[in-house]
Amino acid sequence: MDESPNNFPMDFYVEDPSPRPWKFRPKGYLVAILPDAEEAQAAQVSLVASAFASTDVKVYTGEDIIKNSEVYEQRRTVTDAVAGQIIDDVEAKELYLDLASHGYSALWLRVRDDEQVAKALRVLADHRYVRARHYGKDRQTDFSVG
Repeated sequence: MDESPNNFPMDFYVEDPSPRPWKFRPKGYLVAILPDAEEAQAAQVSLVASAFASTDVKVYTGEDIIKNSEVYEQRRTVTDAVAGQIIDDVEAKELYLDLASHGYSALWLRVRDDEQVAKALRVLADHRYVRARHYGKDRQTDFSVG
């Protein structure tokens, strides 16, 4: 499996028979949902301009998210399905797929601490994100735009 520094929990690998990308419990990421690919890419540019490393930001279009899910479903075994109900973030999977089916994109950002999360959310405030989730070390925190 390719473990380059630009791999994210949502990535899948053709050569890797494991059921990635959905078999995950990420830590150290902020995921923002934006209305479309253009807005997500503009947010990516803004984050990089605000001193986030380009290798720490990745955009997945709705099409990418759906394709990743299809690959996952094809590779998933019965054991994976049972274990996944216990260890996977099922709520996030369903949310991401629902929003992707309506054309939304997801922007993933590696973050080290709450200070970086706050900085990223300030940047994202200019980019019409509809919700965000921080996968911290010990907890998940959801942010939504009212």
